[in-house]
Amino acid sequence: MPELSSDPLSPKEFMEVFIPTALAEATLDAETDVKLGVKLEGEGGGEWVVHLSGGEFKVDATERDVAAFTLVQTVEDWRGGLWEGRGGVFGEQAKVLLTQGGAGSEDAPPPNAKVMEQLQALGGLIQATVTGGEGGDWSIGFKLGPGALPDEPTTHIKIEAADAEALQSGSLDPMQAFMSGKIQVIGDMALMMQMQAIAMSAGN
Repeated sequence: MPELSSDPLSPKEFMEVFIPTALAEATLDAETDVKLGVKLEGEGGGEWVVHLSGGEFKVDATERDVAAFTLVQTVEDWRGGLWEGRGGVFGEQAKVLLTQGGAGSEDAPPPNAKVMEQLQALGGLIQATVTGGEGGDWSIGFKLGPGALPDEPTTHIKIEAADAEALQSGSLDPMQAFMSGKIQVIGDMALMMQMQAIAMSAGN
């Protein structure tokens, strides 16, 4: 797995040079056939589709409408999560997903076809926002299923930066955080719970 440069890359270089290099060293499941999208909004951004099929891959700079699962972020927040340590535990998870998720590792195995089918069937846009952190609020979105992005998130999860750090260190229990209102869920809570259930079943 190639190391991510300590100097920020452009979105184009990251998606069209770093990601193909990472995938070239990966062992991909020959039965996997899935299209993963990335949409980065703002100056220098764009849309890409990573197609994993038959043990091979292809990265295309094209509209992500066909993707079963799409990561959606502003260029500023994408850069902040990868190189500036923003986003707390959410930023760390996004970094693992972006740098290792497609290639496969102990932390992020390659996409499971059954899991991707289940996520794709849910539909909707889940957005997570970490508020009050250094550098301002930080957000990341996950579009489930193909098609256009909705104008507003189906489910919006909000948490303060200090609480995100506590989750990351283990000093704050996720269920306790949710029950005490430190994790706020706005919109379709069922969608978040369904996504969480699928993710948990994939880890078993």
